[in-house]
Amino acid sequence: MTAPSDEGTPTDGAPASPDTTPANGTPADEAPAGVLRTLRELPRSAIVLLFGIALNRMGSFVALFLVLYLTGIGYSPAQAGLVLTGFGAGSIVGTFVSGSATGRFGARTVIIWSMLLCSVATAALAAVTAIVPLLAISSVAGALGQMYRPAASTMLAELTPPQRLVMASAASRFGLNLGAAIGPLLGVWLAAAYSYQVVFVVNAVVSLLFAVVVLLVIPPAPRHRPTEDAPAAEDTARYRDLLRDRRFLLFLAGMFITAVAEVQYQSTLPLEVQQRGYPTALYGAVVALNGALVIFVELPLTTLIQRFSMRATVAAGCLLLGVGLGLFGLPFGPWIFVVGAVVWTLGEIISAPSIGAYPALAAPTPALRSRYIGALSTCQTAGWAVGPSIGTALFQYVGGAVWVMCAGLGVLACLGMRAGVRDPVVR
Repeated sequence: MTAPSDEGTPTDGAPASPDTTPANGTPADEAPAGVLRTLRELPRSAIVLLFGIALNRMGSFVALFLVLYLTGIGYSPAQAGLVLTGFGAGSIVGTFVSGSATGRFGARTVIIWSMLLCSVATAALAAVTAIVPLLAISSVAGALGQMYRPAASTMLAELTPPQRLVMASAASRFGLNLGAAIGPLLGVWLAAAYSYQVVFVVNAVVSLLFAVVVLLVIPPAPRHRPTEDAPAAEDTARYRDLLRDRRFLLFLAGMFITAVAEVQYQSTLPLEVQQRGYPTALYGAVVALNGALVIFVELPLTTLIQRFSMRATVAAGCLLLGVGLGLFGLPFGPWIFVVGAVVWTLGEIISAPSIGAYPALAAPTPALRSRYIGALSTCQTAGWAVGPSIGTALFQYVGGAVWVMCAGLGVLACLGMRAGVRDPVVR
């Protein structure tokens, strides 16, 4: 990892500057820092990576417009849903494979090749119309489009001092959420002004641009040449090594059930709003409120949150997330949706930056770091994939039980995180 900033370190024979060690006894370069100081201390490669992640998220349109595109060219909703399911299944495989590929070939190589091949697969979606090739290509596009995520998180962890990783994770999420807010608007404009084929081509160009930026701007990690005395190290880490870390498995279980609950805002919440007779604009306002709070509040609040126990913040955030979603089922007026959105978003803001940083800090060896990060991404993606089916089925047959489920999952996730998360030593 990059060494912490040496700003304020005394030279030989010179007295230490008075602000090197704050009153609480923590050295200045190890104390929690705000986003500006964190970004100043990061190397250029990490800053480029953060911008690249935001740019790539802004240009990711496939999952948003695939169903509309397919139904527009004559396929039934069921057929379009099958292709989208293939895309989601590919995403799960991609995040899982990325952990091993990153450990074997390096994060930079995985990002470059996954984004390069993803651009080809995404462009192919605009040229193919037969259902079987569409299903195959969408699965490949989903896998390649998600392979970069664990690799990018691993690279960010390698470039960031451990004591700055939570704030760097929050900065990465800021870029992702900003891209997620702007991307759909750009995609809608492209689809209305041109066509869905142009949407996919632009998506492909952005992925290609990300690959080119990483190739040209981020240098390869230095590798030691093998000698007779120091032979080349082999990547012997495996996903099965995680099975011995039972506390991390509890963390992964908590992450999976949190994702199952969280995805209900996309799949089941619009049905709840519609069933109660409220306009669709209320659902749009709830989602917009969540996005706005995350974009404008998460970074400054993380400056304070990172001072607390990571175990406590992750557990409390997961609990608030589940309870906030559970509030949507209470039989009150439209204001309950606003209250629920605020509580749910507060839980996301409190827990997400620490969750993003935790696998890299929890990995017992650098060789296992990419597997720990890949396992987190896989569990999240799997929860987001199966959650809509569970939630919509409950909504159809048991009504408000889906929101009781969300609150219950929040409690379970809180207990799992309390038992599973260790407070890492980052000094």
